[in-house]
Amino acid sequence: MQHLQAVALFAFLSIITPGPNNLMIMTSGMNFGVRKSLPHFFGIVVGFPLMLLAMGLGLNAVFDTVPWFHTVLLVFSLLMMVVLAWRIASFSPSEDALKPGSRPLTFLNAVLFQWVNPKAWFMATAAVALFPASASTPVLDVLAVAVVMASVGVLCVGVWLVLGARLRALINSPLRLKCFNAGMAASLVLFFAYSTVSAM
Repeated sequence: MQHLQAVALFAFLSIITPGPNNLMIMTSGMNFGVRKSLPHFFGIVVGFPLMLLAMGLGLNAVFDTVPWFHTVLLVFSLLMMVVLAWRIASFSPSEDALKPGSRPLTFLNAVLFQWVNPKAWFMATAAVALFPASASTPVLDVLAVAVVMASVGVLCVGVWLVLGARLRALINSPLRLKCFNAGMAASLVLFFAYSTVSAM
């Protein structure tokens, strides 16, 4: 239970922060509303856990063969998370990103987008490095992490969708956006650094 709570906290801090998925779903909510954006929404919350599951099962086999690679991956993930946090802290949506598009993404579009989304790669790599599966039940352990990430993702991505559809003025406030980004970026780095030290 304590392990799953740590996964849930990591999932919340990493998913709720601004990134390609959140910006795109917010934009879709503003342009098309909640109902028309649901295929895009479900593509995100299903596509990322599938990506995490595939990476987790593959990387855990590498950990068993090359144990020191786990430490290397932890350090690399921490560096990547610092870079991501810097991007989050300095993030602000451009006018071009918020212009109405022709139509929202489909479910399949959103699922496939995860494999070219740099934040999704950072998050999946970090999750596998921080919460490696046991040798006895690798599939169940990775599946549990994926399910927690998906459950938290429904809440976090849903917040961005609703904000885009209902609270555009709040998101477009430069000061509030800057404070939110800075706070979440700092929380993400601090939590990830603590988890990295604990896992090494």
